[in-house]
Amino acid sequence: MNKIYFFILQAVLLQLAGSTSLRFLKPNVEVLEVSDLSSLEVSLHCGEQYEGQQIHWERNGESISETGNRITVTIDGLRGGNFTCHRANGDLLNHTLLLVHPVKFPKGGVLTKSSDGEFVSCTARNYNGQFHCSWKWHQERNKRAVVYFTAIRNSSLINCTLDSDISGLTCIDKEYCPYSEEPRSINLTLFVRNLYRLEEHQRTFFIRDIAKPDKVNITKIEDDEFEWRPPKTWSFPCSFFPLSYEVKVVPNSHDCDHTGSRVEKMETNGTHYKVNIKRPYTFCVRAQDPLTNKVWSDWSHHQKRKHRHTSEQ
Repeated sequence: MNKIYFFILQAVLLQLAGSTSLRFLKPNVEVLEVSDLSSLEVSLHCGEQYEGQQIHWERNGESISETGNRITVTIDGLRGGNFTCHRANGDLLNHTLLLVHPVKFPKGGVLTKSSDGEFVSCTARNYNGQFHCSWKWHQERNKRAVVYFTAIRNSSLINCTLDSDISGLTCIDKEYCPYSEEPRSINLTLFVRNLYRLEEHQRTFFIRDIAKPDKVNITKIEDDEFEWRPPKTWSFPCSFFPLSYEVKVVPNSHDCDHTGSRVEKMETNGTHYKVNIKRPYTFCVRAQDPLTNKVWSDWSHHQKRKHRHTSEQ
């Protein structure tokens, strides 16, 4: 077995034989980066100030046989652990969470890809510097946690807050100026775990590339004529932050993503459209920043049936 030695809170990366390394992630959290799942020996050190004292250890809350200020434990596969050292009377002295990161394994053991093919998806509702990133946990992983996250632009930290359901981050770049070109991208790093298996995910993007307007507000429906307005959350003035719109008229038994010969479709910079068909239909409209042509809003739609209208925005 390979041997790895580290001191609790040691902020260095130790490169080891066999493409294995130990990485400091944050205080009291160390990451064992491995290329395979063979057994490894790791040396734990409670602290210089505790030399000569009677010390016992626990792993995941259960006593282990190793004692003393320095011990060696075996890590099998993905079985890391939370190691704590205690005085003889049980007082806690120090602790280290040891996680295992299988760097050459395919990602997806902790998170699953979203509909856009990404493990972490980021959007901005406008150009005020705020954005939101979200992810989907693997449904079979019930010991999950967010370990660490950071967003950086031009070496400056961006303030981010973890959502209460631990499935997203809300961030605000206070240095962002919507009236000038973005000179540098945002780099987002996320570490998540299930039990003691760690996954690292990264995204790099500009605000302009993730700007996704909220749903369009359909404001008038009369005699098959429709009018709409930009979302209230979109940046103003509209002359500086324009929107273009995609309009579709589909048979009312289909959703707005339906395609076919009976579908009317057009893109416009206007906010008015008249439907010229008599059969029941669904009117759909969505918005996009025409200066980037990146992300469409979700559809707003209105259904015309034989005797009544039904809207959803």
